[in-house]
Amino acid sequence: MNFRILAAACSIAIAGPLHAADEKVTPYQLPGTSDRIIKSASGAEYRIMVSVPEGKAPAGGHPVTYLLDGDDLFPLVTSLLRLQAGTGKAAKHNGITPGIVVGIGYPDASRRDLDYTPQSPAGPPETYRDGRPYPARPGGGADGFFKFIQEELKPLIEKEHSIDTSRQTLMGNGYGGLFALHVLFTSPASFQTYVAASPSVWWNNGYILTEENAFTKSLSGKDLSAKLVLTVGDMEQSLSRVEISWPDADEREEHRLKVTRRRMVDNVREMAWRLEALAPEGLETDFRVFPGESHKSVIPLSLNHALPHIFPPSGK
Repeated sequence: MNFRILAAACSIAIAGPLHAADEKVTPYQLPGTSDRIIKSASGAEYRIMVSVPEGKAPAGGHPVTYLLDGDDLFPLVTSLLRLQAGTGKAAKHNGITPGIVVGIGYPDASRRDLDYTPQSPAGPPETYRDGRPYPARPGGGADGFFKFIQEELKPLIEKEHSIDTSRQTLMGNGYGGLFALHVLFTSPASFQTYVAASPSVWWNNGYILTEENAFTKSLSGKDLSAKLVLTVGDMEQSLSRVEISWPDADEREEHRLKVTRRRMVDNVREMAWRLEALAPEGLETDFRVFPGESHKSVIPLSLNHALPHIFPPSGK
C-alpha cells in the first residue's frame, strides 16, 4: 500500500474518536412520549409514562392500555406497537391500530410486591429445601392500587387525551399478571381486555383461585363482555438448559424446587381451560404457551402476542 495512503488512513482512524468526543451527547428519548411523577391521594408517588400516536385521534378516541411494571416494560411495548402500527401501511399489514400506552412505575424503589398482590389470609410460607421460610415480603395492597388507577389515573389520562373508554386494557406480567387477574375476577367491567402474562397463580398458596371460583359463580345469568389473554413460557416450570448447567448444585436444586412447586405452566394452562368454558357468559380467553422460553425470556413474545388483542382494528 502507498505509504501516504496508509498514513492518511491512520490519521483518520485516530482523529475519528477525538472528533466524536467533542460532539454533544444527549439522552435518547422515545418520540411522542412523556414521563412524570404524580402523587396519589394516599400520598404514594408513581412514575407515569405515556405514549401517544402521531396524528389526530379517531372520532371515538384512542384505545388505551394501562401497563404495569412500566419502568421496565413501557419502552418495550411502545416500541413494539410503533413498529407494527406506527404507519398506516404497518397497521394494515399487522391488523393493529395505533393506541395510547400508559406505563405505571415508581420514582424510586419498586412497590410491586405490595401493589400487585390482593389482601388475603396468609397461607403456608414457601420454604427452602432445609425447611427455612422465604423472607417475608409486603403484600395486600392491590385494592388500594386499583382505586388509584380507577379514580385518579384514568380520569387524568381521559382529561388530557381523547380516549375510547370502550377499548381499555390492563396488562401485567408475573405479579402484574396476578393483579390483572385480581381485577378481572373482582371488578370485571373496569376494562374490556386483560393481559396476564406469566401470572403468579402460585402466590400465597394459590389464593387467586379462590377469587376465580367466586368470579365464575358470579357470572351465572349475567352477560359479561371481556377478553383475557393468558401466556406462559414452557420452561417456567423446569430448569432451562442454562440453569441445569449451573455448577453450584445447591443453587441449582433450590431453583428446581421453586419452579416445580410453583407449577407456572400447569397453573396457567388449567386456569385457561376452566375460563374457556365461560365463553357463553361473555368471557373470551386466548391462551398461548411459548416453547423454549423462561420467565424472563418470554416477556417480549407475550407482549407482542397481546398487541393484536389490545389494539385491534376499529370495530373488532
